[in-house]
Order: sequence, then C-alpha cells, then structure tokens
Amino acid sequence: MSLLPSPFSSDSLTRFVLEGIDLELEIGINAFEIGKPQKVSLTVSVEVPDTLCHIADSREGLLAGYDYNHVYDAIQQAISEPVALIEVLAQRIADLLLLNPEVRVCEIKVMKYRMWPEVATVAVSIRRSQPLLTKNRAL
Repeated sequence: MSLLPSPFSSDSLTRFVLEGIDLELEIGINAFEIGKPQKVSLTVSVEVPDTLCHIADSREGLLAGYDYNHVYDAIQQAISEPVALIEVLAQRIADLLLLNPEVRVCEIKVMKYRMWPEVATVAVSIRRSQPLLTKNRAL
C-alpha cells in the first residue's frame, strides 16, 4: 500500500492575524509625550507552514499545530519593558516571534492615535522573515 503525498506543500503558509490590540503605553520622545500614556493599537500576523494548521479539531490536535497564544505572549513580553519608538516596539515583537522557527514570516503594524490634533494616526509597519537557509554545496 502506497501513501499519497500530502496535498499541503511545505512551501504553503497559513496566516494568523491578531487585530485591534489596543494598549495604553508611555511611548514617544517628544516632550508632550513623555510621562503620558498614549493609545497604541497593534496588528500582528504570523505565517506558518500549512502542515501546522491541518490538525485534528481538538485540544490535543493543537499539540501538533501552531498555537497563536505565542503571538499574544510575544506582544506581552515586548511591552513589559519601556520603549520610546513605535518602530523599536515593532522590531522587538518581530524578533520575539522569529525565535520560533515555525514562524516563517511576521508583520507588525503599530499605530499611535492623535499625536497631533489634526493627525488621526501615526504608524509603522514592518515585515520580517526567517533568514534563508543556505545549503552547503560540494566543490
């Protein structure tokens, strides 16, 4: 009896997105921002191999799949230390997410609201991925 190949390519990815993560953070470098919590909103996505998403529909099935609680945990860890710049916060989250080799790609958007009265949001968005593995070639 031969096994059929999986219909899910190892190159196929599934994206998990956490949107509208609203926080109050002391973030900013301008005098009018220092010491004053500001509303910050995050959108964080990760892409993992499809093979981690085609699992049994049960708690036990998740043991073989990707648990998006890891995304939330990375955000909590990233904001546990003071940060002054939204771009640094975004990179901090990306660095934490990419510690997990299952996460192939992550995107982080950080928005601050009403920094100036006439500007609704100031935002930064980054996309990071695992470094490509180089294969040793025989010379």
